Amino acid sequence: MIHKFISQIFSAFGIIFFYQVFLFFLGINLSFSQSDSTDIYDYDFNQLSKLKITSVSKTPQRLVEVPSTIYVISSVEIKERGYFTLEDVLSDLPGFQFRNIQSFNSYSFQRGIPNQNNLILVLIDGVQVNELNSGGYYGGGQYNLSNVERIEVVYGPVSVAYGTNAVSGIINIITKGTLEKQAVINTIVGNFNTINSDISYCYTNNKKSLGIRVSGMIKSTEKADLKGTAGDNNWSDLLDNFENDYSFDIKIQVDNFILGTNFLQKQSSAATYVKSTGTIYKDYGTLWNIRFINNYLKYNNILSDNLTFTSTLYNRNATVLDNSVEYIVDTAQIGYYRPNNLTGLENILEYYIGNIFSITGGLTLEYEQLAEAFTITYSKSPEQKPPTPLSPEMKKNSLISLFLEPHISLFENIYISGGIRFDKSSFYNQVLTPSAGLSYNYQNHVIRFSYSEAFRAPKPWDYTDGLGNSSLLPEKMKSIEAAITLSIADNFKLDLIGYSNKFENAITKQSIGESYKWINEGKITTNGFEVYFRYSSPKLKSSVNYTYNQSLNSNDDFIPEISKHTGNASLTYSFTNNIILNIRANYIGERENTKVIATTNSNMIEPCLIFHAVLSFLNYEGFNLQLIGKNILNKEYYHTSNRPPDRYRQSQRTIMLSVGYSLNN
Repeated sequence: MIHKFISQIFSAFGIIFFYQVFLFFLGINLSFSQSDSTDIYDYDFNQLSKLKITSVSKTPQRLVEVPSTIYVISSVEIKERGYFTLEDVLSDLPGFQFRNIQSFNSYSFQRGIPNQNNLILVLIDGVQVNELNSGGYYGGGQYNLSNVERIEVVYGPVSVAYGTNAVSGIINIITKGTLEKQAVINTIVGNFNTINSDISYCYTNNKKSLGIRVSGMIKSTEKADLKGTAGDNNWSDLLDNFENDYSFDIKIQVDNFILGTNFLQKQSSAATYVKSTGTIYKDYGTLWNIRFINNYLKYNNILSDNLTFTSTLYNRNATVLDNSVEYIVDTAQIGYYRPNNLTGLENILEYYIGNIFSITGGLTLEYEQLAEAFTITYSKSPEQKPPTPLSPEMKKNSLISLFLEPHISLFENIYISGGIRFDKSSFYNQVLTPSAGLSYNYQNHVIRFSYSEAFRAPKPWDYTDGLGNSSLLPEKMKSIEAAITLSIADNFKLDLIGYSNKFENAITKQSIGESYKWINEGKITTNGFEVYFRYSSPKLKSSVNYTYNQSLNSNDDFIPEISKHTGNASLTYSFTNNIILNIRANYIGERENTKVIATTNSNMIEPCLIFHAVLSFLNYEGFNLQLIGKNILNKEYYHTSNRPPDRYRQSQRTIMLSVGYSLNN
């Protein structure tokens, strides 16, 4: 009954919305232009709190007004810390743990819920890039970090603004702007046959009414030595373990319009996905080849002093290409193919009443075609390539989503926000998602409370895999968070954050004879707190964070793969304006593996403390030179496994040299 009532409200809102859009296009006014992002690295913490971000409600908000936990990583930090992959960036933040299987993907767990990367949304310039069929994102090196202005990481459910999969949080990768004249080239070489080259060019006219940025990247690495005993004897000395990444971005801005394309392709070995020693599987010759193409056209317009309109038309393609070979066994090569495509239109209105009240409303229409399953072909021998798979059966889904988020400002230091979203899908029927939050600012100190819900809708893969289950319901999470930020001085900041999450209807695998199906059965409760200290001065920038996380199932047993204790530290010291040293440390405590490890006769992964260092000579007449060391003490450490290998050895010491040149005009 309530869904019907809400549906009627949103239907009325949709009629009003389209009427406003119709009036807008009758009197179109090209008066709004986007400026490039400001360099936030040199902000003091008071200035940073006033920074406007768009990742929470899709409209600009000051950090101090947002009840969610948000961390912003600037382009300067990405450079000075020598980040090579998106996982490198996330590993320095509170609350993240990982399962890197050294294969075609690496998995990130935000605040204590193991998953297949399908509880976190990754966006590039606000457009989602998660794989369409599974809903998961790829966490490898295919992102061109040299072209990133900043990364906004939001913690906790954000489904009110984004819908499905925004459960644990979102990661919004914001690329560099178009309103400058610049040409940049970088090259990195290192051990494990690591090579990375990227180039970018940006042009704008003198009036700054036209801007064009083009960037591209090629990256290749063998990641680690996993042959023989180095890899726990899971693979032979013939193991090939590689990753080749390609990225291309173009962004064209004309007045209020931005036309963009980002192309990501990841080619990697799938050999470590299974054991080869003592099995029918070969550990060479595989190829996982996945490609993402995301096109978008954005329009921004200030209709009046109190009304802003934003519209985005987008097309997303995420395809496992038809030359992929996931397995090679002693009798055949096995080929895979899975295409997926989605087209959507999102319209957002933001309305202000003075400085006290504002409301954001959004309407999203999407149509997607998703492969029901992989199509698979077999060759006649392990040396012969498999035939090209045929196109699979495609499932069609239409989605209409509406959301409302009111914001109230009281006494210039109390900010109250709420939200509600209604999704109606031809796949998973209807979902209603609420949120509420409060932020109080007192002399640059901030106290925050929030309650939010989120969901992950089943995909065709979930419905049809194994024996199939057409009655699956969306996974849901309810979250409560309380936090205080203490700004004792402009250069000293301390965050204290507590959270409690309840994840229900978790989709888990049920074995039935020799087969299986997916059912709604699991429940995970996570309780934890995070402490994040940051200090900044002209010479020294440092940070230390610690996370305690307790994840329990419905029987109050600890969830495997999640450690109670994690921590990170970073210190950046500027000897001069050009010579900079960064030292970082990552700690992860003991955690339970999903199985007993044969080499240790234990189901526990030992704790580890890993150090990294970067010595940089930057911005000298346009030249940049860096010596990057990862795992500089050559620590032997492992990640958990949900695959046939008992555990996964992580990369040994990696040394890289980076050389770059920037021409600014």
